[in-house]
Amino acid sequence: MSDRGINPIISEYNILWEALKHYEERLEKMSEMTTDEDQELVFDEKLQDIEGILNSIKFAAKRDYDLNLS
Repeated sequence: MSDRGINPIISEYNILWEALKHYEERLEKMSEMTTDEDQELVFDEKLQDIEGILNSIKFAAKRDYDLNLS
């Protein structure tokens, strides 16, 4: 058993990547459409979080399977 936490398989990396990219696009649209500055900040914070998660997934997929996600 690995001490690195979960070890997704290739298809799971692809599903996670696609889902997060879709959510990222949705948040970007919502951030652009809102007129509420507070709500825009919430969306922008979530976008920053997603960017970090995407970078982590990209790194792990490359490390685990030499898989290049983009």
